[in-house]
Amino acid sequence: MKASGICLIFIALSLNFTLQSTFAQEEGLSDTLNIFNWEEYIDPAVLKDFENEFKVKVNIETYKDEDAMISALQSDPGKYDIVVASDSAIRDLREMRLIVAIDTSNIPNLKNIEREYQNPPYDPENKFSIPYLWGTTGVAYNTEYIKEKVTGWHILWDPKLKGKIAMLNNMDEVIGAALISLGYSLTSTNPEELKQAKEKLLKQKELLAGYLDPIVIRNKLILGELWAAHIYSGEAFFAMEKNSALKYVIPEEGAFLWVDAFAIPRDAKHKYTAETFINYVLDAKVSAKIVNYLYYADCNFAARQYILKEILENEALYPPQEVLGNCEVMSLKGTEEELRQNQRIRNEIWSQLLN
Repeated sequence: MKASGICLIFIALSLNFTLQSTFAQEEGLSDTLNIFNWEEYIDPAVLKDFENEFKVKVNIETYKDEDAMISALQSDPGKYDIVVASDSAIRDLREMRLIVAIDTSNIPNLKNIEREYQNPPYDPENKFSIPYLWGTTGVAYNTEYIKEKVTGWHILWDPKLKGKIAMLNNMDEVIGAALISLGYSLTSTNPEELKQAKEKLLKQKELLAGYLDPIVIRNKLILGELWAAHIYSGEAFFAMEKNSALKYVIPEEGAFLWVDAFAIPRDAKHKYTAETFINYVLDAKVSAKIVNYLYYADCNFAARQYILKEILENEALYPPQEVLGNCEVMSLKGTEEELRQNQRIRNEIWSQLLN
């Protein structure tokens, strides 16, 4: 009996120690942090600074399109601690229950986020995501080969540019561009409007060099291999810095206004460390450092005082309000059945374009 009692006490103490250790590990910083991000979408120096300050090894893997990112999270929702995703992808990840609620008490720098990016339609109250960077999607073109002033989407359907045009490898962006060019909302769920968009995109397909990764589009524009392209504002600005013949325009018919955000995958092993990293990135100086490196606009009003003047004054990156007022965010509305039907139609369109 005494021996059994001692064993029970030992087991109880061991179990208590194990539980305390597990709790400490969960609440304390981990040795590593695993991030899943777009290619070339953070300043490497920021990762190194975080490693040095917090003694955490940061491992980063990149993806080229969000379909691949979502598939990876479905296959192994515990592989990564942080994922960077677009507003529409955050919506999908929430619905698929692939991301978890964020403990914002660990992110006091959330106060630095501009009010207009808080409580977004794709994630009310920012329960599952924290805004990172924002921008527009428009048209970049090479003035050496295109002499006319480009003001709209039509240039991406110009037969004279066959083989010198590219579209992004993003379903919502591509279908949205076609819808806007037809005078419809990029969030349209009207089957007839989507049919017209499909027909327009199928006619465009034979003109394209492809549906390409944004970094590939950026580099091909710089080299003059593409003369006109569907592109994100930050990549366009980077390309313009390397090739002075390039220009970026937010089409007069309208364009995408998007936000990319941090989220934490459902089975993340290092959630507290992930929240610590997000808070670190939201520090005003750190956020500005990323903007000055990437040439993307951020959602952090406190960072503005540290951002390069040439970036803040560039209307391709920080458009005036009258231009932004003509842009739309990807926020589909309708009943569950209407949204399911809309998603089926969009998936079918995208499948036809890629095959």
